[in-house]
Amino acid sequence: MTAKKITELAEQFETLTIKNQMKILAGRAVNSRYLFYKEIIEEFERTLLQALLEKYDHNVLKMSASVKLHRNTIAKKMRKLKIKERKAKAK
Repeated sequence: MTAKKITELAEQFETLTIKNQMKILAGRAVNSRYLFYKEIIEEFERTLLQALLEKYDHNVLKMSASVKLHRNTIAKKMRKLKIKERKAKAK
């Protein structure tokens, strides 16, 4: 597959709704020989939490309010998924 074709497919994927993107990813995961349900869910959660942390500049309180998930639940998931909290900046 050429780089141009890959770019075109990526652009088409970006125009799909999240729900349709998830259907494509789920279909790919189902056909994977090496991934298991638990690993797929953990990888998705890890990727989503890391993206949200970046969006909210690692402010768990703001992130918590935005995604309607208690901050303690977020902290617990971060520990489970081995996501490190960002260190506070030195002044």
